Amino acid sequence: MPVSNLSVESARKRAWAYPQGLRLEHNLHWAIGLLELANAGDFAANIWNDTPVPVYAIVFMAIGATAAGVLSIFAFRDASKAWHNVKFLRRQRRGLQYHKNQLLEEAQSTQQVDVFLDITQRELYTEVINRWGMDILMGGGAILICVGTYFAMAGANHKIWLASNILSGYVGNAPIALYGLVNSFWAVVMWRRKHSHSTAAKKQLQGTVALGIVKKYCFSVELFFGMNGPTTLIGGVASMLAATQWWAYVILIPVIISSFFCNYWWRKRAGYDRPYLDLQTNMDAAGLVRALESAAEIRRAIQKGEASDAWRQLVSDTGSLLTVLDFLVGHGMFETFALRLVEDPCVRVILCDEAMNRVDIDVAGLLVLPDHHQATILDAAGQFIRKEGPKHFEHRQRFIAEVLGTYVSKFDTEPDPREDEGPVVTQVDPSQAE
Repeated sequence: MPVSNLSVESARKRAWAYPQGLRLEHNLHWAIGLLELANAGDFAANIWNDTPVPVYAIVFMAIGATAAGVLSIFAFRDASKAWHNVKFLRRQRRGLQYHKNQLLEEAQSTQQVDVFLDITQRELYTEVINRWGMDILMGGGAILICVGTYFAMAGANHKIWLASNILSGYVGNAPIALYGLVNSFWAVVMWRRKHSHSTAAKKQLQGTVALGIVKKYCFSVELFFGMNGPTTLIGGVASMLAATQWWAYVILIPVIISSFFCNYWWRKRAGYDRPYLDLQTNMDAAGLVRALESAAEIRRAIQKGEASDAWRQLVSDTGSLLTVLDFLVGHGMFETFALRLVEDPCVRVILCDEAMNRVDIDVAGLLVLPDHHQATILDAAGQFIRKEGPKHFEHRQRFIAEVLGTYVSKFDTEPDPREDEGPVVTQVDPSQAE
């Protein structure tokens, strides 16, 4: 059974969190969608680029510079979270490559590991380019714009005026333009890849409910990259023009709106989180179809307020802690459930001392608890499913759709719904994966 380790981040605030590198986390902040607004923070400095500086211009400069500075803080905080995901994905890719080399030496099929390598590579590049790179380059540009705009408020001093023009002009906007160029190229690559997944699914998944789910997911990702690529490219060009042309800020208005929409769309419709992948389970198209349809069915049942009925149907014995925990582990929910256990003061006293700042939780440890404590854990599991089940299975559905789309695009096989064997994309303890 996999083990979930939880560590407290602040003993004073009692904020519990996953240890770094446990899973790919979908934690993009909504404020990152406003980074293009920071791009326009120097509008007053560039429009009223003369001396003496009017009072109303100074007010606009202060507002724009402060906004750019605040947004840069969000950008660098998000870059830290993105870097944790990057390290997780790099580590998993090394493990996958090592496993593939072993299979090749033993003359075994590498079909499954090739699918996972393909997915992990896309996730890694997307995290590096679309998130970490954006945070660093646009956050850095926001700082330069912030400083340059503040300097513009003291434009009566020629040296400060010159420094302001450099920082809030081409130098401050250059990182934003660079990001737009790189990101637009990656957006084309991703759009074409998801289009190929959709095309392969239409060919190979006819007659399955999974086809509609895969098509919907591919459309969501295509729409994101179809808007995100041109948005960042146009934003980069407009930012360079804005250094000398006031009308370039007019171009930035739809760019700002589109950027915020893309951020919302990724968080709500396209992104997902997932645990470490298990390489020991056989995988085929038919099994992936069943896994995807199962995740969608469970999510619908919980959303319709039928959580109790769905719980009884999915878990053969809802009064057995072992059976319930097996369900949570099999569907990649155990880590989140364990985190919720220690966040609940009433349950935490069962698992650890109040003075402890690190707790190791595993299935075996929960099973040896006294019966009345096991009943508390079972009740917590039921509440957890009702509250967080829909979101979890929504993310799981997207991830399995990603796996299935990759599989059918790489291997021209027709799934047979009558086959009994099939996958399951499950989690493992990362410390045992290499």
